[in-house]
Amino acid sequence: MFKNLSSKFFMVCFLSTNLLSKSPAVKPDRTVEISAMVAQMKFDRASFSVKPGEIIRITLKNPDDLPHNLVVCKPTKDNKNDKGKEIADAVIDLGLDGVLQNWIPEKHSRLLAHTKMVNPKEEGSVTFVVPNKEGPYPYVCTFPGHAQMMNGVMVVTKNASPLSDLRYRYYHGSWEKLPQWDKLDSESNGTLEDGFLSIDSKGRKDNFGFLFEGKIEVPKDGDYEFYLQSDDGSELYVGGRRVVVSGGVDGMLKKQGKIKLKKGLVSFRVGFFDKDGPEDLYVGWKGTGFVEQALTKAKPKGKTKTPPEPIFIEPLPEEAVIYRNFIDRAGPRAIGVGYAEGLNLAFDANVMRLAIIWRGRFMNGQRHWTGRGQGFQAPAGDDAFYFPNGASFAKLDNISSSWPPEESRASGIRFGGYRFDEKHRPSFIYYIGKARITDYAKPVRTDSDLSLVREITIEQNGENLEGLVFRAGIGTVERKEGFVLANQVLCKVDRIEAVMVQKSGNTRADGDLRIPVRLTNGKAEIRLSYSWI
Repeated sequence: MFKNLSSKFFMVCFLSTNLLSKSPAVKPDRTVEISAMVAQMKFDRASFSVKPGEIIRITLKNPDDLPHNLVVCKPTKDNKNDKGKEIADAVIDLGLDGVLQNWIPEKHSRLLAHTKMVNPKEEGSVTFVVPNKEGPYPYVCTFPGHAQMMNGVMVVTKNASPLSDLRYRYYHGSWEKLPQWDKLDSESNGTLEDGFLSIDSKGRKDNFGFLFEGKIEVPKDGDYEFYLQSDDGSELYVGGRRVVVSGGVDGMLKKQGKIKLKKGLVSFRVGFFDKDGPEDLYVGWKGTGFVEQALTKAKPKGKTKTPPEPIFIEPLPEEAVIYRNFIDRAGPRAIGVGYAEGLNLAFDANVMRLAIIWRGRFMNGQRHWTGRGQGFQAPAGDDAFYFPNGASFAKLDNISSSWPPEESRASGIRFGGYRFDEKHRPSFIYYIGKARITDYAKPVRTDSDLSLVREITIEQNGENLEGLVFRAGIGTVERKEGFVLANQVLCKVDRIEAVMVQKSGNTRADGDLRIPVRLTNGKAEIRLSYSWI
Protein backbone atom coordinates (compact mmCIF):
# COMPACT_ATOMS: atom_id res chain seq x y z
CA MET A 1 0.00 0.00 0.00
CA PHE A 2 3.05 2.27 0.19
CA LYS A 3 3.85 2.37 -3.56
CA ASN A 4 2.39 5.88 -4.08
CA LEU A 5 4.03 7.48 -1.05
CA SER A 6 6.46 10.26 -1.90
CA SER A 7 10.18 10.34 -1.22
CA LYS A 8 9.49 13.17 1.22
CA PHE A 9 7.30 10.77 3.25
CA PHE A 10 10.14 8.29 3.58
CA MET A 11 12.52 11.10 4.52
CA VAL A 12 10.14 11.98 7.36
CA CYS A 13 10.15 8.31 8.38
CA PHE A 14 13.93 8.29 8.37
CA LEU A 15 14.36 11.39 10.51
CA SER A 16 11.48 10.84 12.92
CA THR A 17 12.30 10.43 16.59
CA ASN A 18 10.22 8.94 19.33
CA LEU A 19 8.16 11.35 21.42
CA LEU A 20 8.05 8.89 24.32
CA SER A 21 9.62 9.83 27.59
CA LYS A 22 12.85 8.08 28.47
CA SER A 23 12.85 4.82 30.39
CA PRO A 24 12.29 5.42 34.11
CA ALA A 25 15.39 5.87 36.27
CA VAL A 26 15.03 2.43 37.80
CA LYS A 27 17.97 0.13 38.38
CA PRO A 28 17.31 -2.98 36.28
CA ASP A 29 17.98 -6.50 37.48
CA ARG A 30 19.46 -7.19 34.08
CA THR A 31 20.39 -5.37 30.87
CA VAL A 32 20.08 -7.09 27.49
CA GLU A 33 21.92 -5.51 24.56
CA ILE A 34 20.64 -6.14 21.04
CA SER A 35 22.20 -4.66 17.93
CA ALA A 36 20.92 -4.19 14.40
CA MET A 37 23.27 -5.93 11.97
CA VAL A 38 24.68 -3.60 9.33
CA ALA A 39 23.03 -4.02 5.91
CA GLN A 40 21.48 -7.37 6.92
CA MET A 41 18.05 -6.30 8.23
CA LYS A 42 18.47 -8.57 11.29
CA PHE A 43 18.90 -8.33 15.03
CA ASP A 44 22.13 -9.89 16.28
CA ARG A 45 20.20 -11.67 19.02
CA ALA A 46 17.34 -13.94 17.98
CA SER A 47 16.27 -15.14 21.43
CA PHE A 48 16.91 -14.80 25.14
CA SER A 49 15.08 -15.80 28.31
CA VAL A 50 14.09 -13.87 31.44
CA LYS A 51 12.33 -14.62 34.72
CA PRO A 52 8.85 -13.38 35.65
CA GLY A 53 8.95 -10.19 37.69
CA GLU A 54 12.48 -9.18 36.69
CA ILE A 55 13.15 -5.54 35.93
CA ILE A 56 14.81 -5.69 32.52
CA ARG A 57 16.39 -3.03 30.37
CA ILE A 58 16.73 -3.70 26.63
CA THR A 59 19.25 -1.50 24.86
CA LEU A 60 19.02 -1.37 21.07
CA LYS A 61 22.23 -0.33 19.31
CA ASN A 62 21.93 0.78 15.69
CA PRO A 63 25.19 0.84 13.69
CA ASP A 64 23.11 0.47 10.51
CA ASP A 65 22.28 3.17 7.92
CA LEU A 66 18.51 2.82 8.47
CA PRO A 67 16.37 3.65 11.53
CA HIS A 68 15.18 0.74 13.67
CA ASN A 69 13.19 0.20 16.83
CA LEU A 70 12.45 -2.78 19.05
CA VAL A 71 8.88 -3.55 20.10
CA VAL A 72 8.16 -6.30 22.64
CA CYS A 73 4.80 -8.02 22.13
CA LYS A 74 2.66 -9.99 24.53
CA PRO A 75 2.06 -13.67 23.62
CA THR A 76 -0.72 -14.73 21.29
CA LYS A 77 -3.86 -16.28 22.78
CA ASP A 78 -2.51 -19.76 22.08
CA ASN A 79 0.87 -18.77 23.61
CA LYS A 80 2.79 -19.23 20.38
CA ASN A 81 5.49 -17.11 18.78
CA ASP A 82 4.00 -15.26 15.79
CA LYS A 83 7.25 -13.28 15.35
CA GLY A 84 5.38 -10.06 16.02
CA LYS A 85 3.32 -10.32 12.84
CA GLU A 86 0.09 -9.06 14.43
CA ILE A 87 1.77 -5.90 15.73
CA ALA A 88 3.60 -5.37 12.42
CA ASP A 89 0.31 -5.67 10.51
CA ALA A 90 -1.29 -3.16 12.88
CA VAL A 91 1.49 -0.70 12.05
CA ILE A 92 0.76 -1.00 8.32
CA ASP A 93 -2.89 -0.27 9.06
CA LEU A 94 -1.85 3.06 10.60
CA GLY A 95 -0.97 4.38 7.14
CA LEU A 96 0.24 7.99 7.20
CA ASP A 97 -0.59 8.26 10.91
CA GLY A 98 2.25 5.81 11.52
CA VAL A 99 4.79 8.60 11.03
CA LEU A 100 3.30 10.67 13.85
CA GLN A 101 3.09 7.60 16.08
CA ASN A 102 6.68 6.54 15.36
CA TRP A 103 5.31 3.29 13.89
CA ILE A 104 3.96 2.18 17.28
CA PRO A 105 0.30 1.03 17.55
CA GLU A 106 0.00 2.45 21.07
CA LYS A 107 -3.50 1.12 21.74
CA HIS A 108 -2.86 -2.43 20.59
CA SER A 109 -3.68 -5.01 23.27
CA ARG A 110 -0.48 -6.98 22.65
CA LEU A 111 1.91 -4.05 22.99
CA LEU A 112 4.15 -4.57 26.05
CA ALA A 113 7.14 -2.22 25.72
CA HIS A 114 9.22 -0.51 23.05
CA THR A 115 12.25 1.66 22.41
CA LYS A 116 12.09 4.91 20.51
CA MET A 117 12.85 4.86 16.79
CA VAL A 118 16.65 4.72 16.91
CA ASN A 119 18.36 6.68 14.17
CA PRO A 120 21.55 5.41 12.47
CA LYS A 121 24.67 5.28 14.67
CA GLU A 122 22.60 5.86 17.84
CA GLU A 123 21.08 3.70 20.56
CA GLY A 124 17.94 3.64 22.69
CA SER A 125 16.67 1.73 25.72
CA VAL A 126 13.44 0.66 27.35
CA THR A 127 13.04 -0.55 30.95
CA PHE A 128 10.06 -2.60 32.09
CA VAL A 129 8.90 -5.28 34.49
CA VAL A 130 8.68 -8.75 32.96
CA PRO A 131 5.09 -10.10 33.18
CA ASN A 132 4.33 -13.08 35.41
CA LYS A 133 2.80 -15.08 32.57
CA GLU A 134 5.30 -17.54 31.10
CA GLY A 135 5.63 -17.98 27.36
CA PRO A 136 7.15 -16.51 24.18
CA TYR A 137 7.12 -12.70 23.90
CA PRO A 138 8.13 -11.78 20.34
CA TYR A 139 10.12 -8.64 19.63
CA VAL A 140 10.16 -6.95 16.25
CA CYS A 141 11.24 -3.82 14.39
CA THR A 142 8.03 -2.09 13.25
CA PHE A 143 9.58 0.31 10.73
CA PRO A 144 7.74 -0.45 7.45
CA GLY A 145 9.22 -3.44 5.64
CA HIS A 146 11.55 -4.54 8.45
CA ALA A 147 9.40 -6.88 10.55
CA GLN A 148 9.62 -9.97 8.39
CA MET A 149 13.38 -10.28 8.99
CA MET A 150 14.03 -8.19 12.10
CA ASN A 151 12.40 -10.22 14.85
CA GLY A 152 13.25 -12.42 17.80
CA VAL A 153 11.68 -13.81 20.95
CA MET A 154 12.00 -13.13 24.67
CA VAL A 155 11.05 -16.30 26.54
CA VAL A 156 9.59 -15.69 30.00
CA THR A 157 10.23 -18.67 32.25
CA LYS A 158 10.92 -19.28 35.94
CA ASN A 159 13.93 -21.31 34.86
CA ALA A 160 15.62 -18.72 32.65
CA SER A 161 18.75 -19.78 30.77
CA PRO A 162 21.90 -17.70 30.20
CA LEU A 163 22.07 -19.17 26.68
CA SER A 164 20.61 -17.24 23.76
CA ASP A 165 20.42 -17.68 19.98
CA LEU A 166 20.71 -21.42 20.61
CA ARG A 167 20.60 -23.51 17.43
CA TYR A 168 21.09 -27.20 16.79
CA ARG A 169 22.12 -29.43 13.93
CA TYR A 170 21.09 -33.09 13.98
CA TYR A 171 23.19 -35.87 12.36
CA HIS A 172 23.01 -39.57 11.57
CA GLY A 173 26.18 -41.62 11.82
CA SER A 174 28.11 -44.26 13.73
CA TRP A 175 31.17 -42.94 15.59
CA GLU A 176 33.60 -44.31 18.16
CA LYS A 177 34.90 -40.83 18.94
CA LEU A 178 33.84 -37.24 18.36
CA PRO A 179 33.57 -36.44 14.65
CA GLN A 180 34.56 -33.24 12.86
CA TRP A 181 31.12 -31.69 12.80
CA ASP A 182 31.82 -29.09 10.14
CA LYS A 183 32.66 -31.82 7.63
CA LEU A 184 29.30 -33.58 8.07
CA ASP A 185 25.94 -32.90 6.44
CA SER A 186 23.13 -32.47 8.95
CA GLU A 187 19.79 -34.26 8.67
CA SER A 188 17.92 -31.28 10.14
CA ASN A 189 18.44 -28.10 12.10
CA GLY A 190 16.44 -25.68 14.21
CA THR A 191 16.36 -23.29 17.17
CA LEU A 192 15.87 -23.84 20.90
CA GLU A 193 14.15 -20.64 21.96
CA ASP A 194 14.05 -21.48 25.67
CA GLY A 195 17.87 -21.59 25.75
CA PHE A 196 18.29 -25.16 27.03
CA LEU A 197 20.10 -28.00 25.27
CA SER A 198 17.93 -31.02 24.52
CA ILE A 199 18.74 -34.26 22.68
CA ASP A 200 15.51 -35.21 20.94
CA SER A 201 16.72 -38.08 18.76
CA LYS A 202 13.68 -37.92 16.45
CA GLY A 203 12.75 -41.52 17.37
CA ARG A 204 16.22 -42.85 16.55
CA LYS A 205 17.68 -44.90 19.43
CA ASP A 206 21.32 -45.18 18.30
CA ASN A 207 23.88 -43.71 15.91
CA PHE A 208 23.01 -40.01 16.00
CA GLY A 209 24.63 -36.75 17.03
CA PHE A 210 23.92 -33.10 17.79
CA LEU A 211 25.88 -29.89 17.44
CA PHE A 212 24.57 -26.98 19.55
CA GLU A 213 25.77 -23.43 18.96
CA GLY A 214 24.76 -20.17 20.61
CA LYS A 215 25.92 -17.51 23.05
CA ILE A 216 26.21 -17.54 26.81
CA GLU A 217 25.73 -14.38 28.86
CA VAL A 218 28.62 -13.95 31.31
CA PRO A 219 27.41 -11.76 34.20
CA LYS A 220 30.83 -10.43 35.25
CA ASP A 221 34.56 -10.86 34.71
CA GLY A 222 35.92 -13.90 36.53
CA ASP A 223 36.61 -17.63 36.62
CA TYR A 224 33.89 -20.03 35.50
CA GLU A 225 33.61 -23.81 35.72
CA PHE A 226 31.73 -25.91 33.18
CA TYR A 227 30.46 -29.47 33.64
CA LEU A 228 29.83 -32.12 31.04
CA GLN A 229 28.29 -35.56 31.46
CA SER A 230 27.20 -37.69 28.53
CA ASP A 231 26.48 -41.11 27.14
CA ASP A 232 28.26 -41.36 24.76
CA GLY A 233 30.83 -38.68 23.81
CA SER A 234 30.68 -34.90 24.03
CA GLU A 235 32.77 -31.73 23.97
CA LEU A 236 32.19 -28.14 25.08
CA TYR A 237 33.70 -24.94 23.67
CA VAL A 238 33.39 -21.49 25.23
CA GLY A 239 34.77 -18.42 23.50
CA GLY A 240 36.36 -20.67 20.87
CA ARG A 241 38.31 -22.71 23.44
CA ARG A 242 37.62 -26.34 24.26
CA VAL A 243 36.95 -26.34 28.00
CA VAL A 244 35.69 -29.91 28.62
CA VAL A 245 35.83 -33.08 26.53
CA SER A 246 34.50 -36.59 27.05
CA GLY A 247 35.41 -37.91 23.66
CA GLY A 248 34.76 -41.64 23.58
CA VAL A 249 32.19 -44.34 24.33
CA ASP A 250 32.64 -44.28 28.10
CA GLY A 251 29.24 -43.91 29.75
CA MET A 252 28.00 -41.17 32.08
CA LEU A 253 31.22 -39.77 33.50
CA LYS A 254 31.04 -36.20 34.80
CA LYS A 255 33.95 -34.03 33.73
CA GLN A 256 34.71 -30.38 34.30
CA GLY A 257 36.98 -27.56 33.20
CA LYS A 258 37.68 -23.95 34.14
CA ILE A 259 38.03 -20.82 32.03
CA LYS A 260 38.46 -17.10 32.72
CA LEU A 261 35.78 -15.04 30.96
CA LYS A 262 34.95 -11.37 30.42
CA LYS A 263 31.49 -9.95 31.04
CA GLY A 264 29.17 -10.08 28.03
CA LEU A 265 28.04 -12.54 25.37
CA VAL A 266 30.50 -15.33 24.57
CA SER A 267 30.24 -18.01 21.89
CA PHE A 268 29.10 -21.42 23.15
CA ARG A 269 29.27 -24.79 21.38
CA VAL A 270 28.52 -28.38 22.44
CA GLY A 271 28.95 -31.50 20.31
CA PHE A 272 27.36 -34.81 21.34
CA PHE A 273 27.03 -38.29 19.84
CA ASP A 274 25.38 -41.57 20.82
CA LYS A 275 26.65 -44.84 19.36
CA ASP A 276 24.39 -47.38 21.05
CA GLY A 277 22.67 -48.13 24.31
CA PRO A 278 21.30 -45.37 26.59
CA GLU A 279 21.72 -41.75 25.51
CA ASP A 280 21.97 -38.77 27.83
CA LEU A 281 23.54 -35.33 28.07
CA TYR A 282 24.04 -32.92 30.96
CA VAL A 283 25.77 -29.54 30.71
CA GLY A 284 26.12 -27.10 33.61
CA TRP A 285 28.18 -24.16 34.76
CA LYS A 286 29.16 -22.33 37.95
CA GLY A 287 30.67 -18.93 38.65
CA THR A 288 31.31 -16.38 41.36
CA GLY A 289 28.05 -15.66 43.11
CA PHE A 290 26.02 -18.63 41.89
CA VAL A 291 26.01 -22.38 42.37
CA GLU A 292 26.04 -24.95 39.58
CA GLN A 293 23.19 -24.39 37.13
CA ALA A 294 21.98 -26.77 34.44
CA LEU A 295 22.11 -25.71 30.79
CA THR A 296 20.25 -28.81 29.64
CA LYS A 297 16.47 -29.17 29.77
CA ALA A 298 16.38 -32.44 31.71
CA LYS A 299 18.45 -33.79 34.57
CA PRO A 300 20.85 -36.60 33.59
CA LYS A 301 19.51 -40.09 34.06
CA GLY A 302 22.64 -41.17 35.93
CA LYS A 303 23.52 -40.47 39.56
CA THR A 304 24.40 -36.81 39.14
CA LYS A 305 21.71 -34.42 40.38
CA THR A 306 21.20 -30.91 39.14
CA PRO A 307 21.72 -28.55 42.11
CA PRO A 308 18.62 -26.77 43.37
CA GLU A 309 17.83 -23.28 42.14
CA PRO A 310 19.51 -20.67 44.39
CA ILE A 311 17.32 -18.50 46.61
CA PHE A 312 19.18 -15.22 46.85
CA ILE A 313 18.56 -13.00 49.87
CA GLU A 314 18.80 -9.35 48.91
CA PRO A 315 18.50 -6.06 50.83
CA LEU A 316 15.65 -3.68 50.16
CA PRO A 317 16.42 -0.54 48.11
CA GLU A 318 16.93 1.61 51.24
CA GLU A 319 17.31 -0.98 54.01
CA ALA A 320 19.80 -3.61 55.10
CA VAL A 321 18.80 -7.25 55.52
CA ILE A 322 19.85 -9.69 58.28
CA TYR A 323 20.72 -13.38 57.82
CA ARG A 324 21.21 -15.40 61.02
CA ASN A 325 22.52 -18.86 60.25
CA PHE A 326 25.61 -20.98 59.71
CA ILE A 327 27.96 -18.88 57.54
CA ASP A 328 31.20 -20.46 56.35
CA ARG A 329 34.20 -19.12 58.32
CA ALA A 330 31.94 -16.96 60.49
CA GLY A 331 30.71 -19.72 62.80
CA PRO A 332 27.39 -21.26 63.84
CA ARG A 333 26.25 -18.00 65.50
CA ALA A 334 27.02 -15.84 62.49
CA ILE A 335 24.97 -12.73 61.76
CA GLY A 336 25.12 -11.66 58.14
CA VAL A 337 24.27 -8.11 57.09
CA GLY A 338 23.54 -7.19 53.47
CA TYR A 339 23.59 -3.44 52.87
CA ALA A 340 21.55 -1.73 50.17
CA GLU A 341 24.73 -0.21 48.69
CA GLY A 342 26.10 -3.64 47.69
CA LEU A 343 28.52 -4.30 50.57
CA ASN A 344 28.06 -7.11 53.10
CA LEU A 345 29.52 -8.38 56.34
CA ALA A 346 29.31 -11.38 58.66
CA PHE A 347 29.72 -10.94 62.42
CA ASP A 348 30.78 -13.90 64.58
CA ALA A 349 28.67 -13.69 67.76
CA ASN A 350 30.61 -16.57 69.36
CA VAL A 351 33.84 -14.60 69.74
CA MET A 352 32.59 -11.05 68.99
CA ARG A 353 34.55 -10.31 65.83
CA LEU A 354 33.96 -9.01 62.36
CA ALA A 355 34.54 -12.22 60.39
CA ILE A 356 34.01 -11.42 56.68
CA ILE A 357 33.33 -8.48 54.39
CA TRP A 358 32.47 -8.88 50.70
CA ARG A 359 30.91 -7.15 47.71
CA GLY A 360 28.01 -7.97 45.39
CA ARG A 361 25.30 -10.52 46.15
CA PHE A 362 24.56 -11.14 49.80
CA MET A 363 23.61 -14.77 50.58
CA ASN A 364 22.09 -17.79 48.87
CA GLY A 365 19.48 -18.91 51.38
CA GLN A 366 18.57 -22.16 49.63
CA ARG A 367 20.54 -24.42 52.01
CA HIS A 368 18.78 -23.07 55.11
CA TRP A 369 15.44 -22.12 53.57
CA THR A 370 13.47 -24.60 55.69
CA GLY A 371 14.89 -24.50 59.21
CA ARG A 372 18.58 -24.43 60.00
CA GLY A 373 19.45 -26.77 57.15
CA GLN A 374 22.69 -28.66 56.74
CA GLY A 375 26.21 -27.25 56.87
CA PHE A 376 27.67 -23.79 56.38
CA GLN A 377 26.81 -21.41 53.54
CA ALA A 378 29.51 -19.26 51.94
CA PRO A 379 28.89 -15.64 50.86
CA ALA A 380 27.17 -15.38 47.48
CA GLY A 381 29.10 -12.33 46.26
CA ASP A 382 32.66 -11.46 45.29
CA ASP A 383 36.00 -10.41 46.81
CA ALA A 384 35.41 -11.91 50.25
CA PHE A 385 37.97 -10.73 52.81
CA TYR A 386 38.40 -12.85 55.94
CA PHE A 387 39.49 -11.37 59.25
CA PRO A 388 41.64 -13.35 61.70
CA ASN A 389 40.05 -15.88 64.01
CA GLY A 390 39.84 -15.10 67.69
CA ALA A 391 38.49 -12.13 69.60
CA SER A 392 39.04 -8.60 68.27
CA PHE A 393 39.84 -7.22 71.75
CA ALA A 394 42.45 -8.52 74.19
CA LYS A 395 44.33 -7.27 77.26
CA LEU A 396 48.08 -7.39 76.60
CA ASP A 397 51.18 -6.65 78.66
CA ASN A 398 52.40 -4.49 75.79
CA ILE A 399 51.36 -3.68 72.23
CA SER A 400 53.69 -6.35 70.76
CA SER A 401 52.70 -9.23 73.04
CA SER A 402 51.42 -12.44 71.48
CA TRP A 403 47.70 -12.42 70.77
CA PRO A 404 45.75 -14.82 73.02
CA PRO A 405 44.99 -18.28 71.60
CA GLU A 406 41.82 -18.69 69.56
CA GLU A 407 38.68 -19.82 71.34
CA SER A 408 35.64 -21.40 69.73
CA ARG A 409 33.58 -19.28 72.10
CA ALA A 410 34.99 -16.22 73.86
CA SER A 411 35.27 -16.68 77.63
CA GLY A 412 35.94 -13.07 78.62
CA ILE A 413 33.42 -11.35 76.33
CA ARG A 414 29.65 -11.78 76.19
CA PHE A 415 27.19 -10.86 73.46
CA GLY A 416 24.50 -8.26 74.16
CA GLY A 417 22.47 -8.40 70.95
CA TYR A 418 22.11 -5.63 68.39
CA ARG A 419 20.14 -2.45 67.73
CA PHE A 420 18.96 -1.05 64.40
CA ASP A 421 19.16 2.44 62.95
CA GLU A 422 16.53 3.93 60.61
CA LYS A 423 17.93 1.96 57.64
CA HIS A 424 17.89 -1.36 59.52
CA ARG A 425 21.70 -1.30 59.90
CA PRO A 426 22.70 -3.07 63.13
CA SER A 427 25.00 -1.96 65.93
CA PHE A 428 26.43 -5.06 67.62
CA ILE A 429 26.62 -4.82 71.42
CA TYR A 430 29.06 -6.86 73.52
CA TYR A 431 30.63 -6.62 76.96
CA ILE A 432 34.03 -7.08 78.58
CA GLY A 433 33.02 -7.32 82.21
CA LYS A 434 31.06 -4.12 82.87
CA ALA A 435 32.50 -2.31 79.85
CA ARG A 436 30.12 -1.96 76.94
CA ILE A 437 31.29 -2.04 73.31
CA THR A 438 29.09 -0.83 70.44
CA ASP A 439 30.29 -1.98 67.00
CA TYR A 440 28.54 -0.26 64.08
CA ALA A 441 29.28 -0.40 60.34
CA LYS A 442 27.84 1.35 57.30
CA PRO A 443 28.82 1.73 53.62
CA VAL A 444 30.05 5.20 52.64
CA ARG A 445 30.47 6.26 49.01
CA THR A 446 33.01 8.85 47.88
CA ASP A 447 33.71 10.14 44.39
CA SER A 448 36.13 7.29 43.72
CA ASP A 449 35.23 4.44 46.02
CA LEU A 450 32.76 2.60 48.23
CA SER A 451 34.07 1.84 51.70
CA LEU A 452 32.76 0.08 54.78
CA VAL A 453 33.16 2.50 57.69
CA ARG A 454 33.31 0.93 61.14
CA GLU A 455 32.65 2.93 64.30
CA ILE A 456 33.45 1.27 67.64
CA THR A 457 32.58 2.91 70.95
CA ILE A 458 34.01 1.60 74.26
CA GLU A 459 32.31 2.69 77.51
CA GLN A 460 34.37 1.76 80.58
CA ASN A 461 31.56 1.71 83.18
CA GLY A 462 34.11 1.18 85.97
CA GLU A 463 35.79 -1.85 84.35
CA ASN A 464 39.59 -2.10 84.44
CA LEU A 465 40.60 -1.84 80.76
CA GLU A 466 44.33 -1.34 81.24
CA GLY A 467 46.27 -2.86 78.33
CA LEU A 468 43.16 -3.30 76.14
CA VAL A 469 44.07 -3.56 72.45
CA PHE A 470 41.87 -3.83 69.35
CA ARG A 471 43.05 -5.92 66.39
CA ALA A 472 41.84 -4.40 63.09
CA GLY A 473 43.34 -6.91 60.67
CA ILE A 474 46.15 -9.23 59.79
CA GLY A 475 48.73 -9.58 57.03
CA THR A 476 49.50 -5.86 57.09
CA VAL A 477 51.72 -3.75 54.85
CA GLU A 478 51.97 -0.05 55.66
CA ARG A 479 51.58 2.46 52.83
CA LYS A 480 51.23 6.22 52.63
CA GLU A 481 47.45 6.07 52.17
CA GLY A 482 46.88 3.53 54.94
CA PHE A 483 47.42 -0.13 55.83
CA VAL A 484 46.99 -2.86 53.22
CA LEU A 485 45.61 -6.09 54.63
CA ALA A 486 46.58 -9.35 52.88
CA ASN A 487 47.18 -7.42 49.64
CA GLN A 488 43.42 -7.11 49.21
CA VAL A 489 41.87 -4.45 51.45
CA LEU A 490 43.01 -0.93 52.35
CA CYS A 491 42.35 -0.05 55.99
CA LYS A 492 42.39 3.61 57.05
CA VAL A 493 42.43 4.52 60.75
CA ASP A 494 40.95 7.89 61.64
CA ARG A 495 42.89 10.23 64.00
CA ILE A 496 44.15 7.64 66.48
CA GLU A 497 47.32 5.63 66.90
CA ALA A 498 47.63 2.37 64.98
CA VAL A 499 50.61 0.03 65.26
CA MET A 500 51.76 -2.62 62.82
CA VAL A 501 53.24 -5.54 64.75
CA GLN A 502 55.48 -7.81 62.69
CA LYS A 503 54.97 -11.56 62.75
CA SER A 504 56.69 -14.50 61.09
CA GLY A 505 55.97 -17.95 59.71
CA ASN A 506 52.85 -17.10 57.72
CA THR A 507 53.34 -14.99 54.60
CA ARG A 508 49.65 -14.05 54.57
CA ALA A 509 49.85 -12.93 58.20
CA ASP A 510 53.09 -10.97 58.33
CA GLY A 511 51.69 -8.24 60.56
CA ASP A 512 48.95 -7.46 63.05
CA LEU A 513 47.29 -4.08 62.79
CA ARG A 514 46.64 -3.13 66.41
CA ILE A 515 45.04 -0.09 68.02
CA PRO A 516 45.62 0.56 71.75
CA VAL A 517 42.45 1.69 73.50
CA ARG A 518 42.98 5.18 75.02
CA LEU A 519 40.19 6.21 77.37
CA THR A 520 39.11 9.80 77.87
CA ASN A 521 36.58 10.35 80.66
CA GLY A 522 35.83 6.63 80.63
CA LYS A 523 35.17 6.45 76.91
CA ALA A 524 37.08 5.64 73.71
CA GLU A 525 36.14 5.70 70.04
CA ILE A 526 37.72 3.86 67.13
CA ARG A 527 36.83 4.80 63.57
CA LEU A 528 38.28 3.00 60.58
CA SER A 529 37.33 2.12 57.03
CA TYR A 530 37.86 -0.84 54.71
CA SER A 531 37.95 -0.59 50.92
CA TRP A 532 39.14 -2.95 48.20
CA ILE A 533 42.30 -2.23 46.22
